[in-house]
Amino acid sequence: MERLTPIELQRQAIQDTLQEHCKIALDCRDTLQCDTFITSDPATDNYFMIGLDLPPKPQKYGVLIHLRLIDGKICIETNNVEDFIEDLIDRGIPEADLITTQRDRTPAL
Repeated sequence: MERLTPIELQRQAIQDTLQEHCKIALDCRDTLQCDTFITSDPATDNYFMIGLDLPPKPQKYGVLIHLRLIDGKICIETNNVEDFIEDLIDRGIPEADLITTQRDRTPAL
């Protein structure tokens, strides 16, 4: 079996953690009155989790998570999800590979 490179391990940990948190949010969809989805751009190594208000609320969306892979580090551009960083660490990402590039912001939802 072929071993994954460090960057492939980071990508996998990010995707797995995004999927886990998106599933949690979707399980609470009716309570949160919000749809949640993941989008990513492998060419630029940008990863997002987006929240979108459900009708009858006016349609607004907000970035819940935005991560970028740059020079072997996971740059945390936006993090509005509880325990997300801890879950990346639990998946084997060293804390030294996590860089907060902006202050956490409240989502627009």
